[in-house]
Formats: sequence, structure tokens, C-alpha cells
Amino acid sequence: MHLKGQEVPRPNTGSAARDQLANERTYLAWLRTGISVAALGVAVAKFAPHRGAHAVAAGLILLFAGLLVSAYGTWRYRAVERQLDAGFFAPAGSGAILMTTVVTLLALIAVLVLI
Repeated sequence: MHLKGQEVPRPNTGSAARDQLANERTYLAWLRTGISVAALGVAVAKFAPHRGAHAVAAGLILLFAGLLVSAYGTWRYRAVERQLDAGFFAPAGSGAILMTTVVTLLALIAVLVLI
């Protein structure tokens, strides 16, 4: 029985269930990381010593980086889900490396803004 708004059940053949659950765990890890970076941005903007425009700018940079991580995680989760449904899988390639590089650079910029 399929209820409106719920996913259609899929047959558990081979490693389909395990693969899908692993994809969901990875997605949740991306979300946790994005939320953590965004929360750090809020903390910097709110609690940095001598709050001012620099602390707010650094906080906004980190908040943006956190949202970027969450957006990438969501995009990647959907891409892998489509691949698994189609019966194949392509590694992330340079996407995860690019995301890590961008977020690291944004974090360094936020630190430089605070100095």
C-alpha cells in the first residue's frame, strides 16, 4: 500500500537497500557538517570579542559556507539516488574536492576578516 507523500517501496534485491541507506547516511553527514559550519558562523557573528562589522562579515561567510555544504550534499544525494535507481554508480569525481576547497577557502577568508 502506498500513501500519498511517501516514497514508493522498492524491492530489496542484492545490495539495493544497503546502498540506499549508505547514501542516506552520507547525506546526513553532509547536512550535519553544513549545519555545524553555519552554526559556527552564527556563533562568530554573535559572540566574537569586540563584535563589529568584521565579526558579522566573518559569520556571514561561514553561514554561507554551511549553506553551500548542505546544498551540495542535497544535490549529491539526489544524483546518487538516480544512479542507484538506474543500476549504476559514478564516483563523485572532483565535486567533493571542489566543495571542500571552496569551503576551506571561505573559512580562511572568514579568519582573515576577523584578524
